[in-house]
Amino acid sequence: MTAFLRQYRDLVSMELRSMRAEVPMVAVIQAGFTVGFVLGFGYLIPDIREQTALYIITGTATQGLVTIGLVMLPQILAQSKHEGRLDYFLAMPISREAYLLALVTVVGLMALPGIVFCLLFGAWHYDLSLAVSPLFPAVVVLGVASLAGVGIALAVYSPHQQVTNAATQLIIFYVLFFAPVLMPREQLPALLRATARFAPPSYAADAVRATVTDLPGTNLAASLAAMTLFAVGSIVLSAVAIRRRG
Repeated sequence: MTAFLRQYRDLVSMELRSMRAEVPMVAVIQAGFTVGFVLGFGYLIPDIREQTALYIITGTATQGLVTIGLVMLPQILAQSKHEGRLDYFLAMPISREAYLLALVTVVGLMALPGIVFCLLFGAWHYDLSLAVSPLFPAVVVLGVASLAGVGIALAVYSPHQQVTNAATQLIIFYVLFFAPVLMPREQLPALLRATARFAPPSYAADAVRATVTDLPGTNLAASLAAMTLFAVGSIVLSAVAIRRRG
């Protein structure tokens, strides 16, 4: 086993131990979030059609990824910067890339139960059958990597913790109401359709829909390519920034 892989393994183990108190809380929040969205939209939209229900289910699953990768992780990392814990890690003789990948891995492990629960609960509640593709695990991995990677970059490049926290709240607001995550792209005005091309949640939602439903209008290949680009680009930029910081 190479030094990089040993460091990566040890850092994942260390991060999991440091977050052991948060893991049960995150699981409960994710479950409550899923139930609230799936049931709540049913109350807001009577006589939901199958297509709408599928958008709600897949969009809620994607929203769970956004909550952990683009909201919780940047806030935790921003707090670590503020308290000096990030500088403590950077003072160690470790690979910066291994540290960032460990953060992404931990976030993925925390998000996975919520995604599975969302799809199962939503399909049960709306009495739908989901056609899960063998590519779905790859979509989850790339979705987590792209969203968490951008979340890390946001926290690393943000000048203050308050700025990071404000930005994450705006992200939640944008994804809920102005991105093609819980709704078809065609329902958005032209400006929002254009801005969605630069938003990683749009591609994560499209890829999830393409691998668990037969909804029209998805483009799995383009979404996988975009998520890969976001993941690699954001992690590389973050690694450059923390190398300078360290």
